[in-house]
Amino acid sequence: MSLAILKKSLHIALAVLLTFSYSTTAQQQTQTPSSAKTVIAHRGASAYAPENTLPAFRLAFDMGADFIEYDVQVTRDKQLVILHDQTLERTTNVEEVFPARGRIAAGDKSGKKHWYIYDFTLAEIRRLDAGSWFGVKYKDTPIPTFKETLDIARGRAGHLIELKVPDEYNARGVDMERLTLAELERYNRATPKSQTGSPIIIQSFNARSLQKIAAELKSPLPLHLLTSSDDKDGWLTREGLAKVKTFCVGISPHKDSLAKNSDIVTWAHELGLRVTPYTFTTKSQESQPLRTDISRFLYTLKADGVITDNPDVAVKARTE
Repeated sequence: MSLAILKKSLHIALAVLLTFSYSTTAQQQTQTPSSAKTVIAHRGASAYAPENTLPAFRLAFDMGADFIEYDVQVTRDKQLVILHDQTLERTTNVEEVFPARGRIAAGDKSGKKHWYIYDFTLAEIRRLDAGSWFGVKYKDTPIPTFKETLDIARGRAGHLIELKVPDEYNARGVDMERLTLAELERYNRATPKSQTGSPIIIQSFNARSLQKIAAELKSPLPLHLLTSSDDKDGWLTREGLAKVKTFCVGISPHKDSLAKNSDIVTWAHELGLRVTPYTFTTKSQESQPLRTDISRFLYTLKADGVITDNPDVAVKARTE
């Protein structure tokens, strides 16, 4: 076995052990966060390949990422697909394929049409090219399904799954949380012990959604609360983090929040919460500034991992 393969195997083993330590409910979780530093590929290796696509995920694996982070949305026929935006026009050719399907949302005063993902069936979405916007070599790359994404990472990396705007889907009669857990159950991935080599963590900006997963749906899966740079709901205080601890095992704050107040990491660790800030990225060919920044967050600010568009840079920062 080569040294590179051995190192990768060790990191996967650490990721699995980490998730097994979360096998009880979030309310019962009291462990001290692991010292292992986790590299999480944001929408895959999205600095180098079209975000939230199988090529981006494959590249992330090759670069040594421990987890892939991606966004789950729901189609009109209630199928789970991987896409960040609620609309399709930024990262696909939907305007060419379905020119008449754009619409102006109620209350939108801009007058601009959008192509909303929940207006399209899975079959229609699979006709779209989600790669050409990034580069010619990715022409005809499709939007992946949730199942395809679960399958491609099996034994290669873990999943950090973000549920997008669950309240909006709930208002449309789609129980996004229950639907996602049902899909995981369908593919025998709904418990930590069923996820050999590919641990699963669910995250969201929506605390109510995560509380529902933990308390009402009683999922044993570890949960992370995402927070914005302004932390307008006050989660990143001692009191707020104590509340987070009742339904989550970790937080994924904006990196600026930790830069402004490094005590957040200390407070979180005192409660046994892991801290994985986002998003570390660069388009520059010179990666040293990003590597230095990642190293500072991992080893000076003591974050447990980073969510990055450049997993190769983060792996080098961790190694060094």
